[in-house]
Amino acid sequence: MRPKPPSPPGFSKGNTAADSLAELPRLRPQAPDPQLPHSLPDLTAAHQRNPGHTPPLADTPGLPKTEVSDLPVASRETSTGLDSYRLNPGLLRNLQPANEEGLRYIVGRAFVDVKDSGTVYVEFDANLGTYRAMDLYKKLSPGPALYRNTGESTWSPASHNPLKRPHSQVSAVDTPVPAKQALTSPLSAHEATTRLLNDSLLTMYPLMTLGQRVDFLRAYNLSPRQHIQLHNDLTANPRVMPEWAEQHHLRSRDENDPTRFDQLQEEIEPLLLPVRNGTLRSDLVDFDKSVTREFLDAFLTRLGYLRNSSDCLYRTDIPGLFRADERTPFELYNDGRMLPRLKHPRGATTEKPISATVSHKLVKRYGARGTKAPDPEYLRYNSQRNKYPGKKPGESDNESGNSDNEWSDASDIELDTERNYETIRHDQQFIFSYVIDTRRMEVVLNEENHLLNLAAREKNAWFPEDELEALISTSKRGIESERLWLLDSTFTRAAKVDDVAAEAQSSYIGNDIEARTHSGVANQREYDALIDAVAKAGKPILAFPGGRDWFSNDIVWPE
Repeated sequence: MRPKPPSPPGFSKGNTAADSLAELPRLRPQAPDPQLPHSLPDLTAAHQRNPGHTPPLADTPGLPKTEVSDLPVASRETSTGLDSYRLNPGLLRNLQPANEEGLRYIVGRAFVDVKDSGTVYVEFDANLGTYRAMDLYKKLSPGPALYRNTGESTWSPASHNPLKRPHSQVSAVDTPVPAKQALTSPLSAHEATTRLLNDSLLTMYPLMTLGQRVDFLRAYNLSPRQHIQLHNDLTANPRVMPEWAEQHHLRSRDENDPTRFDQLQEEIEPLLLPVRNGTLRSDLVDFDKSVTREFLDAFLTRLGYLRNSSDCLYRTDIPGLFRADERTPFELYNDGRMLPRLKHPRGATTEKPISATVSHKLVKRYGARGTKAPDPEYLRYNSQRNKYPGKKPGESDNESGNSDNEWSDASDIELDTERNYETIRHDQQFIFSYVIDTRRMEVVLNEENHLLNLAAREKNAWFPEDELEALISTSKRGIESERLWLLDSTFTRAAKVDDVAAEAQSSYIGNDIEARTHSGVANQREYDALIDAVAKAGKPILAFPGGRDWFSNDIVWPE
């Protein structure tokens, strides 16, 4: 992935915007006070760490969101209007178009276009019977209620005497629809969960608070399809929980039962790779809040995920990732490593992160197919060992203390602290693209954390931001050069950086090639020739034949 300035902690990437929806309340152990049947639920939720790891199984996505709105309080709606909730256009670049209900989604997060205003993040409020504007980062109270403009995909804050289901768009003269007719059309797991909480379970347990109903349902550890099945069963027989649900409840709590995850795994596992690769946009939301934390952690462990000190999920079985970078293979070879240089905020990886992408196609875009100059800011450093930027010939001295190599932990690689040195690579005209061998390394994946672990954002976890981005947790010494492979200008072959540099050194041309690159010569073909020479020498070559999209899990390393 092309180097980029870090974003502040908690800032969500464009195509998966949003913190978790309202935190689900914890069930109080004591019986509800009959005199206070509508007391507000306790909003604290226990968070435990995932204790272990088992070999991974494959792909998988998220689960249904248990959407919970607060009990009605008169002062709840903010008076600040929509200005505070309107999103920066930069966050919306990967947002899907509005669907037939007027909703736009990014990995299960819902957004709407407010007429003549902008785009806002929304959550459905069952008590108001419509969506309301919300702050992505939970720093503001819930915003005004929004209503779909008839015949349009836009919404407005003006009251339209909404129905309980605002997107139904039924006029006052329409014939009333029987309650059970909804079962004839597809019902999402999210919608089934919402109806269970606000209708079926409320009827069965009228003295329970909303928070208690949430925890009651969550304790059953149901899969998305099981939420739908339970809704249908309780619609038909609203007096008692069905026997299959009770049996599943008991089975899910038995740590010695090998079948406790079967139903959930059957639904979730096939979604993981498509979600990771961006080929599937799941509509499942708040998966991590739809089951108990104990059950969740054990399930994620079964799928091959670990949880780091930042509460982010990571894997150690990702074969490789792609990164666009202005550093030449000779620099990486001479230093024996790729150093993590940017001041990424803490909160994602265990150690210093290096960003990359799971997509071969995206690295071509980040690298501009080798035809676009790197960001000038990165060319102010002659070497990755430079702690401070230099100055181009003719520029005045720059005494700025800024460093792209800083983090609170000092690297055990000695950095050059010289200031105001003259830059030598400011005319460089193209970006290199690399494949990084990430086997047995901590890799924090964007899409899967948004899908399976969104509640971690409430503990200030910082997920990768860009589309299909991953963060590699590196040691203070960076990523060893033996893990780095240089892609040629066609993006169809890659050779080890060490082999490329050694081939150049054997003919005493390495320094000349690098100098021409730094001086502004578009000499990608010289690097291609070195890769050709590596192949002719019988050394390993990683191939990416055309005609298909390649992703990280498609990489098979040559022996």
